Amino acid sequence: MERVSVILGKAPVILVCPHGADDTNTDAITELAAQQLNCYAVINRGFERDEDVDVNNDKADCNRIDHVKQDVVFDEFLRPIQRFEQKLSFRNTRQVASAFGYPIAWGYGGGEPVHLFHIHGCGNLVHKEAGEDVEVIVGYGLGIKKDCLSCDLWRKNLFVDLYRKYASDGDVFEGKKGGKYAGRDSNNMNQYFRKHEPKSWVHSMQLEYPFSARNDTSRAVTTAMMLAVVIQDYLAVGEYDKEPPSKFI
Repeated sequence: MERVSVILGKAPVILVCPHGADDTNTDAITELAAQQLNCYAVINRGFERDEDVDVNNDKADCNRIDHVKQDVVFDEFLRPIQRFEQKLSFRNTRQVASAFGYPIAWGYGGGEPVHLFHIHGCGNLVHKEAGEDVEVIVGYGLGIKKDCLSCDLWRKNLFVDLYRKYASDGDVFEGKKGGKYAGRDSNNMNQYFRKHEPKSWVHSMQLEYPFSARNDTSRAVTTAMMLAVVIQDYLAVGEYDKEPPSKFI
């Protein structure tokens, strides 16, 4: 079995699964949603989460930037993400350049945004922590002293509202300031295109799914189809001025 799978697509979306070898069915959710959306995906199936990188024994934490920058892990996991982002950015820039009569070589990042969704798994303890059922937790970079937003705030608001429209097994929560679901740490892959390879046109969110949303194949399929529908609706909206009530965990 290949350690990292890559899926080619057309939609301006890259789905990333960093812990498919550890978090049950997050790889299946990512693959099915990518197929439904006809978008790009990078899925770690073989690197098991560990504190140290040991590629000979399939050990690496693919959500840690210091791990994915190391030899072999970089080639297998991070490079495809970079390549897909560059491909989408160049394609979008060419479209804008052509529309306005600019030369094709006109810069990167001038076209439509690129959207990254990092698919994670958390335990069912989150239901108890939240005091109610949790459908998904959205992390976008809230910090204790300073935020480092990984996407435009209005895009997060849109995504949360759309997800609540379809959610049937709990509410949509957001990662609290400085919390483990915030996606704020500078070593977290959710921050890669903010702190390590800054590209303002890339918008990233970290999605944490409780075990109850992926505990068997049937649940994983349902979760993947719902995610695909939400992202499809999300891509169709160019601006959003509503602010949903937030629930943090």
